[in-house]
Amino acid sequence: MSAYALNKLLRQVNQNPAIRERFFADRAAVAADFDLTEAEREALLSQDVGALYKLGVHGLILRPFTLLQQMPEPDYLTAIRG
Repeated sequence: MSAYALNKLLRQVNQNPAIRERFFADRAAVAADFDLTEAEREALLSQDVGALYKLGVHGLILRPFTLLQQMPEPDYLTAIRG
């Protein structure tokens, strides 16, 4: 499992405006730059917040990522609680 790579990708999207812009324009291209498992790649590309959480994305990285996508708090909590 490459939870480290997945966390690193999302952290960079959260913190780096250039990567963020590139990510929202072409998620698959940015994902290709990281050593992700197929499950991680699918969860990322489908924006499956619950799966991202279960795959090991830390809440302090995942929540800011979902805020960039304007996900309301109740929806976020529902997703991570499964």
